[in-house]
Amino acid sequence: MEHSNQHEGEKTMYTETNQTNGTAKRFDHDNSNHSYRPRLTFYHANSKGSGSAAQFEAVPADGDRSGAVYMTLARQNGVAGVNGEGKREYASFDWQNKVIVKLNFNDLCQMLMVFRGKSQTIADGKGLYHDNRNMTTFINLTRQSEPFPGLVLDVSRKAKEGDSGPVRVRIVLNDAETYGLGTVLEQSLTVIAFGIPREFRHPGAPAHPETEQPAM
Repeated sequence: MEHSNQHEGEKTMYTETNQTNGTAKRFDHDNSNHSYRPRLTFYHANSKGSGSAAQFEAVPADGDRSGAVYMTLARQNGVAGVNGEGKREYASFDWQNKVIVKLNFNDLCQMLMVFRGKSQTIADGKGLYHDNRNMTTFINLTRQSEPFPGLVLDVSRKAKEGDSGPVRVRIVLNDAETYGLGTVLEQSLTVIAFGIPREFRHPGAPAHPETEQPAM
């Protein structure tokens, strides 16, 4: 796990690629299978408790099923500090009320236009619009220069029934994070489109992974 300071003095970022944070887990294979799909997670916490976290997981195409990248976002719900026993506690995030977005091949290509500097924002600010029976989701990615260079990932979701208001999660990726995330998303396009060739699969891995989150 890496720790580094963001441009804002009060904000802390740490990125992990291992399988931690049990509340965010969506599957758990038997260890003998060694069929892991690690996640890349960015934690941006601040002393105000208004930070957020973003997690990315690639699911390869398989058979008749299209591949996708699942993007999970959560708002910060606890600040770092020292508890009553004098032990250091890290900031916490509300994974219980996370927002999960399924990004297909076309979604990823539009996002990569911004990651690679070919566009300032997705579809001239219109963003990506996902709609299903239960909710509508709007995803945008915008390049900024102030107060520091980076990309703003903004996701909002509104249920079609009930009185609950829209849920919005926003995270700003710095230049290093932008470069790294853009690179892994670009490299994931092959397995999203065509899956993993049979000769490269681990012999213990299941041919059809368990059902993922429903399509947006």
